[in-house]
Amino acid sequence: MANRAVRERLAQDVSAWLADGLVPKETHDLLRQRYGSADFGVVQAIKSLGAAGGLLAFFGLLGLVAATSGSQLFAAFLLMAVGCGLTAAGIFLATDKLGRYTSSSPPVLLLGVVCATLGIGVALDGMRLQPPTGVFLTGAIVLGPILFLAYRYSNNFLLLLGLVGFFHWVGSWTSMLGRSTYAIAVQDPRLMSVASLGVIALGVYHERNLRERAGRFFQVYETLGLIYLNLSLLILSIAGRTQWGPQGLWILVLFGAAIAQIVAGARLHNSLFTGFGVTSFAVNLFTRYYDFCWNRMRLGTFLFLGGVALFAGGFACEVVLRQWQRAAGQAKT
Repeated sequence: MANRAVRERLAQDVSAWLADGLVPKETHDLLRQRYGSADFGVVQAIKSLGAAGGLLAFFGLLGLVAATSGSQLFAAFLLMAVGCGLTAAGIFLATDKLGRYTSSSPPVLLLGVVCATLGIGVALDGMRLQPPTGVFLTGAIVLGPILFLAYRYSNNFLLLLGLVGFFHWVGSWTSMLGRSTYAIAVQDPRLMSVASLGVIALGVYHERNLRERAGRFFQVYETLGLIYLNLSLLILSIAGRTQWGPQGLWILVLFGAAIAQIVAGARLHNSLFTGFGVTSFAVNLFTRYYDFCWNRMRLGTFLFLGGVALFAGGFACEVVLRQWQRAAGQAKT
C-alpha cells in the first residue's frame, strides 16, 4: 500500500500527464480515483472535533488533579509524564513504515513536546526561581531536543516552535541582567536583530543546499527571521527608544534592510523576501508619517493626505512595473 506522500505525488503527476496529453481522460480519472487522497468531509470533521473535545477534557482532568493535589511539583510531574507519553506516541506514529499517520503524527509529537516543556517550566518555577531565570533555563534544556526531533522526523510544527522559543530565549537574557522586564521578548532589539540575521542565513542555506532533505524548513527559518528582524529594527526606529543610538540612524537602517530584502528576493527568486521587504518599507514610511504629522494635523487632513500619498505610490509602482515588463518583453524579442 502506498503511503500518503506517494499517493499525493502520483495524483499530481497524473494531472501533469493529462495536461501534456500523455494519458487519456479515462485513464486519468481511474488513476486519480485509485491514488487520490481522501477529501476532508463531514465525517472527518466530526472525528476531529471529537478528538479535540476528548483532548480538552483530558487536560481539564489533568488540571483538576493537579489543583486538587495542591503541589506545583506534582503538577509538573503530571505534565512531564503526559508529555513524554505523547512524544513517544508521536515518534511511534512518525516511524510507521507505511506512512499511515503523516497527518496525525506531527501534532501529537508537537503536543507531547509542549507538555513536557511546560512541565519543566512549572518544575523550575516550583523551585522558586525568578521568572527570567526560569525562562532561560527552560530554553537551555528543551531547545536542543526540540530541534533534534524536528529534523529527525521532518516536523515543521516543531521547528516553528523551536525557533519561536529560541527568540524568546534570546529575549530573556537582558532581563536576567536587570535591564528591563521580560514582556514581548525583544528587550534588546540590537541583539535580536543579530539573532534574526543568523536565522535568515540558516534559512537561505537550507533553501539552497538542504531543500531535498529538509523540505520546507527554509520557509520557517526565513519567515520567523524576517519577522523578528523587521520588528527589532522598527522598535529601534521608534521615537523615544534612543538609548541604542540616534533615531535617524535606525530609520535609515530599517529602510536599507527593507530595500536589501527586496533585492535579495529578486536575486534569489524568493517572493518571501520581496513581500517582507515591501511590507517593512511601507510600515516604516507610515510610522515616519505618523510621527511627523499626527500632532501637526487634524484627523481628516491626516487621513486624506495619507490616502492620496498611498494612491500615488501604488500608481507609480504600477507604472514602473509595466515599464519593466515591457522592457523585458522587448529584450526577449
